Amino acid sequence: MSFSSKYINFSIAESDYYFKKVLVKNLLTNPFNRIVKDCNNGHELIKQLYLRKENIFLIDLFMPIMTGLEAIKFIRNSGNQTPIITYSSTYQSDVHSILKSYPSVYYCQKKSVIIIDILKNYVISPTKSYSEYLEEWEKQPLTIYKQIEEQENNTYMPSIVEIQIMKLSYKGLTNKEIGEYLNLSGRTIDAYVAKLINKLGLKNKIDLVRYSVEQGYYNFNE
Repeated sequence: MSFSSKYINFSIAESDYYFKKVLVKNLLTNPFNRIVKDCNNGHELIKQLYLRKENIFLIDLFMPIMTGLEAIKFIRNSGNQTPIITYSSTYQSDVHSILKSYPSVYYCQKKSVIIIDILKNYVISPTKSYSEYLEEWEKQPLTIYKQIEEQENNTYMPSIVEIQIMKLSYKGLTNKEIGEYLNLSGRTIDAYVAKLINKLGLKNKIDLVRYSVEQGYYNFNE
C-alpha cells in the first residue's frame, strides 16, 4: 500500500480512553500523522463515514453500542476500501475467519507497540510478512496454560505502592512529585521505578507508563 500524500490521516474507534490516549500519543510522535476522527465506538465512526478524510482506520474489535466487527462490515459494504488495523487482546480464530474475507484488514494484538509496528512495517511500507505475524500470534493461545503456570511461578506482582507509582507516572508526575504525594523521598521513588522496570522486563519509564495502561493499573482505585 502506498500513500500519495505525505500526511497520514487516522480515524480511530476505541472505547478505552486511556489506551486511546497512549496510542494517539505514539502516533503523533510523527509530525506527518494526524487524527481526523476520534470515536468512542463503531456507531460514532460510521455516522462520520461520509467524510472520507482518513488514509487508515484504527478500530478496536470489541466496543459498546456497535462493535468494531460490525463497523468493519459496514465500512466494507459501503464500498470504502481504506486500510483497517483492528485489534483485540487475544487471537480468536472465528474472528480472524470473518476478517480475512475483507480486503486490506490487518488483525493484531491490542498493544500500542504492536499496532504501531503493524502500521509502519505491514501497511505503510511493507517490509515484513503479515501472514508470518498472524501465525506467531495464532500460536499464543496454544501455550496459554504453560504461560499461566509460568506467570504463577515467576511473574512479579506489583505492590499497592508500586501500582500507585505507576498510576501517578501515567498522570505525568515526576519522581520527586510522586514522592511528595506519597510522603516518600524522590530517591526512594527512583529506586521503586528502577526496580519495576527491571522486574517487569521493561526499558525505561515510558515503557512503564505504557505497561500500566495496558495492564489496567492506571485505573487503580486508591
